[in-house]
Amino acid sequence: MQTLDELSRFMRMLRARADSPSYRDLEKAAVALGNSLPRTTLGEVLRGRRFPSKAFLLTFVRLCEADPDEIRVWEGVWNRLAVQYKVAEPPDAAADPASPDLVQDRRRSTALEQQLKDLRDRLKQQTLVLERAAKAWTNVGDALRREGHWASAGLVYGALADLQSALPTVGTDVAVRARLGVIEVLAAQGQYADAEAAALRLTDEYTKVLGADHPDTLAAQQILTTLGNPQPTRQISRCPGAGEPDGSLTLIHSESLEPHGPHAPPGRVPGALPPVWNLEPRNPQFTGRDGILRRLRERFDLGGASVVQALRGPGGVGKTQIAVEYAHQRAYAYDLVWWITADDSSLVGDQIAALAVELALVERGTDTATAAAVAKAHLRGRDRWLIIFDNAEERAAVSEWLPGGPGHVLITSRVGGWERVAATTQVDVMAATESVALLQAHCPDLDRGDAESLAEQLDFLPLALCQAGGFLSETATEVGDYLNLLSAHPAALLSEGEAGDYPRSLAAVIGLSLDQLAQADPVGLAIVRVCALLAPESVPVRWLMTTGEAVPDDDESVAVLTHVAEDEMRLRRAIGTAVRLGLAKGGRDGVRLHRLVQGVVKDLLPAATLESVRRHAHGLLVANDPGNPEAPSTWAAWAHIVPHVLAVEPTTLRDPRLRVLACRASWCLIERGDADAGARLARSLRSAWLRELGADDVHVLWVTRCLARGLREQGRYEEARRLYDDALPRYHRVLGPRHTDTLRLAHGSAINLRMLGQYEAARKLQGDTFASYRDVLGQDHPHTLHSANHLAVDLSSLGHYDEARRLHEDTLARYRRVIGDDHPDTLRSANHLAADLVALGEHAQAKALDEDTLDRCRRIFGEDHPYTLRAATSYATILRKFGNLRQALTLQEETLARSQQILGADHPQTLRTAHALCETLHHLQELGRAKGMQADTVQRYRRVLGDDHPDTRNAVDLLEKITERQ
Repeated sequence: MQTLDELSRFMRMLRARADSPSYRDLEKAAVALGNSLPRTTLGEVLRGRRFPSKAFLLTFVRLCEADPDEIRVWEGVWNRLAVQYKVAEPPDAAADPASPDLVQDRRRSTALEQQLKDLRDRLKQQTLVLERAAKAWTNVGDALRREGHWASAGLVYGALADLQSALPTVGTDVAVRARLGVIEVLAAQGQYADAEAAALRLTDEYTKVLGADHPDTLAAQQILTTLGNPQPTRQISRCPGAGEPDGSLTLIHSESLEPHGPHAPPGRVPGALPPVWNLEPRNPQFTGRDGILRRLRERFDLGGASVVQALRGPGGVGKTQIAVEYAHQRAYAYDLVWWITADDSSLVGDQIAALAVELALVERGTDTATAAAVAKAHLRGRDRWLIIFDNAEERAAVSEWLPGGPGHVLITSRVGGWERVAATTQVDVMAATESVALLQAHCPDLDRGDAESLAEQLDFLPLALCQAGGFLSETATEVGDYLNLLSAHPAALLSEGEAGDYPRSLAAVIGLSLDQLAQADPVGLAIVRVCALLAPESVPVRWLMTTGEAVPDDDESVAVLTHVAEDEMRLRRAIGTAVRLGLAKGGRDGVRLHRLVQGVVKDLLPAATLESVRRHAHGLLVANDPGNPEAPSTWAAWAHIVPHVLAVEPTTLRDPRLRVLACRASWCLIERGDADAGARLARSLRSAWLRELGADDVHVLWVTRCLARGLREQGRYEEARRLYDDALPRYHRVLGPRHTDTLRLAHGSAINLRMLGQYEAARKLQGDTFASYRDVLGQDHPHTLHSANHLAVDLSSLGHYDEARRLHEDTLARYRRVIGDDHPDTLRSANHLAADLVALGEHAQAKALDEDTLDRCRRIFGEDHPYTLRAATSYATILRKFGNLRQALTLQEETLARSQQILGADHPQTLRTAHALCETLHHLQELGRAKGMQADTVQRYRRVLGDDHPDTRNAVDLLEKITERQ
């Protein structure tokens, strides 16, 4: 072996001699031996694309059952090639080149290599004889097949396939013909499951040994793709091509066969949908894209890094339709398929949370962060699922929601940069033949010449082709007239500038459809225009019935919508017209416009009309304001309206009602547990409004409070403090010191001061706020109780445990009476009271209270809710106090792992859990582990909270105690 190619070839032969163990099995076996043999690396090495390390090579050789003498030969080969390729061996594995052992090894290596050469020569001669016989018998099998003697042909092909599997050459013409012949015979005899299983094995073997681009691999992949496609059934035939002299195996559509996929569970057949499924119906006009669909399937079947794939391409090329088609084709191979609209990353969490509800993992109304975390944890422990993120725009934002685990993820996106997280496939326009087929699928009467001409004018863009075909079919327009209109329309359409992300031909098609809609149904045109200014999400019909009163200067094309607002059937008929013309999609929940259609419609609107349409769209949102975002009963409505609020560019809003709506949307996101999205929206609003309105505007003050709270929930206390310090005097000046909004800001500021370790300042501010709340709202108002609860925590932080206990006991009793035993604020108050009891040495009472609180949190919120994590940390401390160190350690380890996953490793709550765990390790005298973990915790505390924070000082003290005891 003199080259890397020869090394990889002999490694493949060695693996074949060991009965071709799978990459996954080799990886698992290596782990069992304490070594590493990653599947992806192994694939690259066996294809000759990567030089292996010595440890990697010797592990592979041992797992392929090589004897000790052979292992020495392989080691000698590696040493020689490593010099040639200038690969350094790890220092601890290096050997003295002059040592007697190495000299002896080289002699043995030379002798064994000569023996291998002699064996190869003899094997080559024997192989030639066998291959000549196999070729003759293959011709016999082909003749039997052509005459319809399937059983006899199957016997011949099967025997030949067994013979070929014993030969060292895998990809000979005879081998291909024999093994494909077996598949053909199985399918012809109705044994579809066996046929697809054989095709899957053949594809996998050829991909690994010959490479994905080898003609024999592609032939096997073509057979597998069609067998696994649950579209109208197929039969196998021969047509000229590679693989044999008179033709290769191909598949054609038929109505006689229905394959049963190799991965389908008992009772499931191709075409059957999995139990959990939220995709739209299959597109009956879907055409082409076989290569992309095949590539998706191959990569998913390979596993490894390919369990996450991305389809990237410009708008309108059909990425979404390809994803839908793939999901329907392979539906039988999954138990769960879930579609997520990802163009607004702040709403992805809600859709993953909806999956948790669908799976009955959480109760409806559970906050987003908890439900999404539960769904991701559930998926990580299972396979046979597919999650599709459609139209993802931000890689970082989507990456955080990837579940991980053995399931599959498919992403569609217009933007790049997905290579770090996904195997990416570029989606371009369709081929000319596919474009013609797609046009004729939508307009069956269209002849091929006209279809070719039209497809060329539309730049072969799938969305444009679908819309054009629909327009021709609906209106009976001649292609010549259509092309004349198409050539005349773009000048007016693009007079105001560039067309943006969509191609000009698509904009022209949409413009023509709008003209037709204006003549057919003016109400439909008004609906399309209003929806164009909202999000590309469903707009309920009931929203369209609440656009408000018309104003004198309203454009008549929009005012018509006001005239029929109370006639639901009229609105639905108008939506139906828009759907038929390809401008919208309708459903029971409302109407939705494609984002490209929205862009063109907006560009086509004259300035005066645009302003009227915008006024109606804004009025629609205001009329459907869900109300108090802190009330869980409104959260479902908020999840529906937030995308539309974001779509109307809230940073530019001038209507005070819409600014209120935008502030509430930010607050709702935070309330649902998505502090990142809430803070992001609040920051953008504040930045824009501050420049236009000034710092003392009431809406700027409101959104500042939203942003400060979002930062506080993220653990970014210093940033939040600067906002609180700037806003509080402005609130006093603008609204007055006893206004409820001022008191809410002061309450939040006091909490943030305590988080910063400024306990006395927090106590003073919270005490003043509590007194004002009590005077303004009364003793039992929930806001008054919130303030009392946190004032008691401040007292406890200052060491006033008796006073804190009394206030906490009174507050907890009022909470239970006013909002119930299971309300989150009640449970939080109970945790705080338990901490006071621990400080006062009343451990038994504290244990009972904490145990009850933890049980309630688990039952109501689930294991991963932040409230549950805090309750678990509190209860573990009680267990340690009682001497139940191992039980405490187990609970703390579980809680820390969950906190790191949900809150992040640097979140202050996570650090407090890590500190408590190290205290338990200290008591257990596991000092080495305790020291390493606490040193990391101290470093994180210093970076997050600073050297002078009380939590940092406490962490340093514990580290010093551990070090001294060690």
